[in-house]
Amino acid sequence: MALGMSMTSCDKENEGAIYNSAFNNVTWEQDEVSTTTAETNLTMPVMITRNHKDGALTVDYTVESSDPEVLSDDCNGKVTFADGSGSAVVNVKATNMEKGETYTYKMKLADDVVADVDTNFNNVNQEVTITIVSDYTWLAAGTCEFVDVNLFGDNVASEDAVPVFNAKENPVLYKIPNPWPLVYTAPDDVKYFAKSSDIKFTLNADYSAGEMMCHGNDVGAYWIYYNPANASLGENCWFANDGNVFTCSYVLAQGSSVVYYPAYFQFTWDGWPGAE
Repeated sequence: MALGMSMTSCDKENEGAIYNSAFNNVTWEQDEVSTTTAETNLTMPVMITRNHKDGALTVDYTVESSDPEVLSDDCNGKVTFADGSGSAVVNVKATNMEKGETYTYKMKLADDVVADVDTNFNNVNQEVTITIVSDYTWLAAGTCEFVDVNLFGDNVASEDAVPVFNAKENPVLYKIPNPWPLVYTAPDDVKYFAKSSDIKFTLNADYSAGEMMCHGNDVGAYWIYYNPANASLGENCWFANDGNVFTCSYVLAQGSSVVYYPAYFQFTWDGWPGAE
């Protein structure tokens, strides 16, 4: 018997799983694919793989789309592996996306396809979720000194000016790109905060502080809880300004249930439109 064909247990009382190389083991290469783009039209290739390369194989999948008028794919529910190929591609197409919108497209392999997978030796991604963020066009809107008052009460200011941007397609919306690595500049800290979130907020008609959009933002290993309407924590969640000095109070959290004491950040904005 060829070694690559099967493995069996000789212990009849504790017989183990039998590896059968006949399984196709079809799976999406990833369970999540995401991108952010400034374009309104985009094509995202999504890879699907199989164990064997012999013979052509067509498998079915279903689609769940957040906006069918914007999102589609080029395989229409059936993807074919060419003879001799262990992979195939489904191209997900987004057309006429609206700026500032997030779109999702989920593809799920048919149950009979997943049944042809040896789960004892293979992991299978029956579903893949594609997320596309159609970002705004961001225009320079000055700079700021950013100050973080953290969990330990430390008051730490950015060493360099932090840029502020304004959304061309939504003039009341502004953002400060991830400021934390500019505040905590030690090499280990920069790595720690590298994937923290941008800060987005709006201004009112008189250029005073409007809505703060930082709830759920990552800050290193923590995240920002910001919900002014919450009965118990809301009093610690507010966004206000005194001239060009803006302050956001929030609650720093970790995991799904651990909530720490209130913290805040503050930025002094050179270029605040209310000063004109």
